[in-house]
Amino acid sequence: MADQPTSGRREPLALQLLRRFCAGHGFSVVAEPQYGYAGYVEAPNGQRHFFKGAGFDLNGAGAAAIARDKGYSAYFLGEAGLQVPETLLVATPRFIADIRMKNPAVADRLAGPDAALEFASRTGFPVFVKPNEESEGRGVLRAATPEQLVRALDLLGGDYDRLLVQQEARGRDYRILMLDGVCLAVFERWPFRVTGNGSSSIADLILCETAGFAADGKGRKIGADDPRILSHLTACGLSLDHVPGAGESISLLPNSNLSSGGTAIDVSDRIAPELTRIAAEAGRAIGLRFYGLDLIVPDIASAEGYRILELNAAPGLSHFHRLGASEAAKVELIYEHVFAAIAKDLTPG
Repeated sequence: MADQPTSGRREPLALQLLRRFCAGHGFSVVAEPQYGYAGYVEAPNGQRHFFKGAGFDLNGAGAAAIARDKGYSAYFLGEAGLQVPETLLVATPRFIADIRMKNPAVADRLAGPDAALEFASRTGFPVFVKPNEESEGRGVLRAATPEQLVRALDLLGGDYDRLLVQQEARGRDYRILMLDGVCLAVFERWPFRVTGNGSSSIADLILCETAGFAADGKGRKIGADDPRILSHLTACGLSLDHVPGAGESISLLPNSNLSSGGTAIDVSDRIAPELTRIAAEAGRAIGLRFYGLDLIVPDIASAEGYRILELNAAPGLSHFHRLGASEAAKVELIYEHVFAAIAKDLTPG
């Protein structure tokens, strides 16, 4: 079964590169054959390192679970003296009622929608509302008024029990990839956006932009009818029939994930040494070895004014790989470092 490719399907990027690395270093790879999404690397001594998607055994299960829980990770990052946006974990009324049946004392301590409104009034609008445990920017909404906040809580509360309400951090959006305290790459990211031509409405520009998403092979998961777009435009005081001026750029989502139509460029050579130190300290605070750190800062060349948004214990790199030849080469080098760390763990000494 070892080293058998997935049947009739294109394998995930990480598995393709892992097979290539292992073939040259005397390791074998076993992957579930239908999708190639999970499997393990086996060393000649019989030791195994398991993977699922972009998650590797380099990170412990507890550390990865804390990183996925945005409320807990914000707490531990703050306790470590790192700068994070002010945050409130909010439970839906349904969840509070469920907990009350089991433990009324715990239910009394949970913050509900009213606490979210008080929080936003104190910190100031706009605020961001997002599921406490989700990835790829799913469910991230921006609320600029109390009415929009109530609407966002109601909308997300239908699918998620716990939501994070977070003070807006202003600046530019970056993803820093770290391994064992070393910065492997830095990408500056922008949200899905359209550029006006002076005659087309935002709705028409979105249709034109998304029409090619499925065909261009970049793996973006967003359509012209995505409800997050309308929600974000409303929060920004815009509508779908608004006609942007020629050259005017309109952001369509509050998050910059590439899977949601965002774009990115490699700015690894510009990161301030202090931000590299901060990124390494963030990993130690959570207990992660390999991770992506998302932060907002006015400029990556300086740590002044930074805010850490979250850490991703299983950072996907396939979207960066599809951006172009130089980005693909960068991602393949990152995976070389990751796989070398795995090999070292499997053959200590």
